[in-house]
Amino acid sequence: MLQARSDRYSIATTHGHHKGARAPHAPVRRERACAMSNGKLHFEPDRELDGVLRVSAEPDLPRPRVVVIGGLHGNEPCGLQAIDRVLEALRDGALPWRAGTAVFVRGNLAASACGCRHTPEGVDLNRQFDYAFESSLPADRWVHEHRRAHELRPLLEDADALLDLHSATRPTPPFAIATRDDRSFELACRLGLPWVVRGWEGPGLVGEQVVLSVLTRLERPAVGVECGQHDEPAAADVAYRCTLRFLRATGVLADDPSEPQLDEPARPLLLRLTEVLKKPSPSFRFARPLRGLERLERGSVVGGDRAIEVRLRRDAYVLLPNDEVAVGHDVLYLAQPESDPDSAATGPR
Repeated sequence: MLQARSDRYSIATTHGHHKGARAPHAPVRRERACAMSNGKLHFEPDRELDGVLRVSAEPDLPRPRVVVIGGLHGNEPCGLQAIDRVLEALRDGALPWRAGTAVFVRGNLAASACGCRHTPEGVDLNRQFDYAFESSLPADRWVHEHRRAHELRPLLEDADALLDLHSATRPTPPFAIATRDDRSFELACRLGLPWVVRGWEGPGLVGEQVVLSVLTRLERPAVGVECGQHDEPAAADVAYRCTLRFLRATGVLADDPSEPQLDEPARPLLLRLTEVLKKPSPSFRFARPLRGLERLERGSVVGGDRAIEVRLRRDAYVLLPNDEVAVGHDVLYLAQPESDPDSAATGPR
C-alpha cells in the first residue's frame, strides 16, 4: 500500500476464574466509597479500584456484566463525559433498566487530571493489555500505567462485553472498532455509526495490546469507538449515544421508544485495515493536513522527510493520522472496503 522512495443481542455469561500535554480538563470525578441507591438501582463504587462504579437493580450484581470504559488516554475526555451523563440519567430514573450489571470505569485518572495521554513518566495505558510487562519487567520498575492495567485485569476478564470510548488528534468522523470476534462486529453495527473498521490484530498493529484484546482472547465481544476529535463537543454526544446503544444491545437497558435518535441504525460501511505507517524519522511530516477517514487516491503523496517520500500504491482510506508522534510510533493506518479483495492482505478475518 505504501511506497517509500529514498433482535436482542445475546452474550455468553460462562466464565472461568482469573489466573494470575494538553491543558488540564475539568477535575476528574472519583466515585464516593459507599454504596448508594435511588430506590430502584444500586450504585456501588469498587472498594479497591479508583474510578470504578457498578450499577444494578440487584445487590448481588447479576449477569450480564458489561463494562463501559473511558479515559484510558487522559487527553480524551469524551468517554468520561459520557459516563457522567449516563450515570446522572440513571440516578434520575430517566433510563429504563432491564437486567444485569453495568460497570463504569474511568481508565487513567492520573493522566486525565493533567490532560495528558499518559502520566509524565508513564506509558500508553492502552498498549499494556497484552500484559507482557508482567513477565518482562520487575514490579518495582512498573510505572503508573502498568499498575493500572494490572489491577484492572480481574475486572476486565470478568466482563461479558466491553465498550471502550476514545477520541482522535485530527478531525475524524466517528467510527466503531470491531475485533475478530463475530459478535464484536455485530455489536459494533448496533452502535449507529456509519463506519465499522476491523483487522486491527494484523502484524505490526496494536490489536493484541489494547483493552479490547482482553475480551477477544476470552472469545467475548468488545467494541471501541473513535468518537471524533479531542475536546470537540460532538464527540461527547457520540460517546453518550453509543453508550446507550451498547447498554441496550447487551440487554442491560430496556428499549426507549421515546428517543427516536436511537432507532435501529442503518448498516454501516465496513473497512478492513491493510497497513500501518510508522514514523521513520523525527523530520517526517504529512504533505498536507489529513483528516480521519479521508480517501486518498493511488499515487498520492502521504508525506516525507529529507530522505524519503511516501506514496500510496492504491486507493485507501486514512485512519487516525498524526505526524506528531515519536519515531517508530504509528503515524496513520490505511484501510480498504471489506468487499475489496486487497482488504484481506492484513489481519485475521
